[in-house]
Amino acid sequence: MPQYLADIKEKEFFIEKEEARHVTLVARHKEGDEINVFDGKGKQYKARIERVQKNFVRGVLLQPIAFKKSDLELELCFAPTSRQTFEDVLDKCTQLGVVSFQPIRTQRSEYDLLKKWENKAPRWQQIILSACKQCDRGDVPVLKEPLDFGRCVAQEGKPSLLAYEAEEKHTLAWGLEKLGHPSSLRVYIGPAGGWTDEEIVIAAQYGVLPVTLGPHILRAETACIAAGAKLL
Repeated sequence: MPQYLADIKEKEFFIEKEEARHVTLVARHKEGDEINVFDGKGKQYKARIERVQKNFVRGVLLQPIAFKKSDLELELCFAPTSRQTFEDVLDKCTQLGVVSFQPIRTQRSEYDLLKKWENKAPRWQQIILSACKQCDRGDVPVLKEPLDFGRCVAQEGKPSLLAYEAEEKHTLAWGLEKLGHPSSLRVYIGPAGGWTDEEIVIAAQYGVLPVTLGPHILRAETACIAAGAKLL
């Protein structure tokens, strides 16, 4: 059943602006149609449309939908390599269940992609939202503003793993065991050229554990999706 982002108030829902136009003009829903609505924070309902206008849809909530949530809250910290692969990672990893995305700048990053972030972020937020609607997800992942790798690892917060092509022994499963199977975790994925020795030293200083994703060197975007799939 189609799912739409809505403002949920007690027994009613309200959909406005672009989302409302999608309901009325693209999906061509009418009064009396049943749809699924979600608030982006974990609340989902089966609902019925009561009133339709061009930029406004109102309806009643029929019954809640159980929120499907992973046991692990995963934040993906990764260095984008191109616009297309960045968007693929946002799409696929939203479907997998990643709760937040932290783009990072590394010493071997492609910096141009992260310039003028404020102009590009709305498109990428829409890609995340579309993935949530497609996979029937009740919460919308957070897309954070880019940070330099050093600043990111220096932040106090979640236990962290780092996918490192030179690591051959320690796996993701080992890393989770070593960290005590935390409920929230950061995983770092580097750029196409890999991490520098200096960055590995910096990561170690802040307790970030290097792990392997397998015997082969993966493309950066493949590594993001593989790590997300294995962890979630």
